Amino acid sequence: MRCLPLRLAAVAITCVAVLAHAQPPASNDPPAPLLPTIEKAAQGLPAGGFVLAEVDHQHVTFAAAGNPAPHADVAPGKVVFEIGSITKVFTALLLAEAVNEHRAALTDPIAKFLPSDLKLAPATAAITLEQLATHTSGLPSLPTNFQPADPLDPYADYSVEKLYDFLRTWQPDHPAPQPADYSNLGFGLLGHLLERIYAQPYAKLIHDRITSPLGLSDTVIALDPGQTARFALPHSGGEAVKPWRLDALAGAGALRSTAADLAKFAQALLTPADTPLYAAWKLIREPRVPFGTRGSHLGLAIMIATRNGETVYNHSGGTGGFRSYLELVPATGRATVLWLNNDTLEPALLVAQVRRPPAPAPTPVASSTPPPTLTTAELATFTGVYVIDNRARFTAVLGPEQQLELRLTGQPFIPVHAIAPDRFAASVVAAKFEFTRDHAGHIDGVILHQNGHTVPARRTDEPAPHVIFLSPDKPGEYLGHYQLTSAAVFDVTTRAGHLFVKLTGQPAFPVFCTAPDEFVYDVVPAALTFERDANGSVTAVVLHQNGRDQRAPRVKD
Repeated sequence: MRCLPLRLAAVAITCVAVLAHAQPPASNDPPAPLLPTIEKAAQGLPAGGFVLAEVDHQHVTFAAAGNPAPHADVAPGKVVFEIGSITKVFTALLLAEAVNEHRAALTDPIAKFLPSDLKLAPATAAITLEQLATHTSGLPSLPTNFQPADPLDPYADYSVEKLYDFLRTWQPDHPAPQPADYSNLGFGLLGHLLERIYAQPYAKLIHDRITSPLGLSDTVIALDPGQTARFALPHSGGEAVKPWRLDALAGAGALRSTAADLAKFAQALLTPADTPLYAAWKLIREPRVPFGTRGSHLGLAIMIATRNGETVYNHSGGTGGFRSYLELVPATGRATVLWLNNDTLEPALLVAQVRRPPAPAPTPVASSTPPPTLTTAELATFTGVYVIDNRARFTAVLGPEQQLELRLTGQPFIPVHAIAPDRFAASVVAAKFEFTRDHAGHIDGVILHQNGHTVPARRTDEPAPHVIFLSPDKPGEYLGHYQLTSAAVFDVTTRAGHLFVKLTGQPAFPVFCTAPDEFVYDVVPAALTFERDANGSVTAVVLHQNGRDQRAPRVKD
């Protein structure tokens, strides 16, 4: 979850899918140690720290790096944190329990469990419980009437009444099921429907049916005084931010927990026959729909992938000042819990960095043919927008030196150079791009080859955007802090010459220059205009989004 006025892709309870399917045979060797990588990452954190729990059958080890605990006397495993979207796994287990008890069926439409006087469009009413749980309902990530009174605690005032108001007016573009597209709204609605199915509050359902039977005493929504004393302080970069509270959308990400509780939860899922969750876990872990671009699938909430020949079940989470990750490998009896109280890094990516299989060695190709030399006109034929899925795309443009530059959504442009007809190699990372053509010889797609994986993308009719590449000294004019509200600040930085903008409670995203002092995001429809005084000094930035212009004066350091 994450949400601020700049409603970025990260505005919601987040989920990061990181596992791939092309793997070598399984191995009985223990996984690569995570702690050295985490300790190194903690050194670069502006605040907060990591807690790691590693499960090996019945043995659990805990470690911390940085400063995650509110007090030095709180053991790493007992520090309380917001688990964000890992809550969805708990919600899915509740759904499975309802199905196994014949209270509901996965094929039941949502209208069956909503008030009879709540009039919905036919396609909305027909959405099923399974489609909510597999992100195939077509519901957006967040409702269109999501306008938080407090951007730093954005879900607190989103009530059931607002949820119903949205459902009354929403009309999907196409009937469900649709390709899986992550929806916090969908899981929030599922949690609410489960409340109506059981006629009990969501928190009580979680307690009575999951946490109490498993002995997860610290996995709750509302903290008692003792848990509050152990609650980690959430951070966005170097700034402390508010904890998040959820009302109607609790099923999407309201739970707090500890590494010790999640480790115990993981052990229960690794050996479900020994717990009351056997039938529910069996139902939710069944692969149901493809998800992402690397051969992964979704069960009910749970992500399913393969690594080193072994099935890996996983889910990540994120709120305004927390990031978390849970993975289970039943074949080895091992599981990992990793969280940090900062929005700067994604634990899932750190785990993938250590445990993904090494890329296969490149096959030498003997050739006396030199790399092709392409004219500017020839390079221009490769420019355009190439869609990977509903949320990610490659964009190709001509750079300042009349060379091809590519970016992936949420990342800066990187230069590429031709190495063979229709094949390019990145200059700054180990990646290659292979452009494909249709029967008429027109470019119709591109395939990324990286770390032994392939990611295909389809060319669209959308033209390449106009982008101005800044001179090396230009980004420095914009660096600094800009006060949007009393609690929200834009932090403008550079990375390798690219301008990045971070809003309190959200990660930093690159922005791209389209005119002097004008920049756009590529993760959401939003733009920034920097203002200057009579002397030419940058004095403010204006956010343009959703028809609103919000000015943020520059803060003097």
